[in-house]
Amino acid sequence: MKYQKQALLGLLGLGLIISPWLSQLPAQFKTYNSGITIRESEELERIKAEQRAATADKINELGVMPSFKKLRINDYLNSKRFNPRPNTTGYLEDEIVFVYDSTGKCVGRIEQRQWKWKYRFKNACKNSPLYQDSLN
Repeated sequence: MKYQKQALLGLLGLGLIISPWLSQLPAQFKTYNSGITIRESEELERIKAEQRAATADKINELGVMPSFKKLRINDYLNSKRFNPRPNTTGYLEDEIVFVYDSTGKCVGRIEQRQWKWKYRFKNACKNSPLYQDSLN
């Protein structure tokens, strides 16, 4: 009881000395958490890139062509005068691939390794899905 006031005063002084450091802790936690989040996202991107590279190497090793359901022809606008005639050799017999011009408009399809242009074959673009850049 004799030294209680002095001890309390000492603790209060220690609290005043530590208070600037304690007030910065929440900001430091935020910085630390954002750093961890950035490192985790970079690691995830690195893993994805390694997996893509491994998949591409495996496809090249096996000689298998990847299958696509959509094909976009760059530098071509939909026109009755000019038939784009895409290369059909890399597709399988049972594959149906819809072909789009550079604006995303259907111009035909590749079916049974044959090019079917919408101006020659009436139903070439029938039931074609919308073209989106995020898809194949």
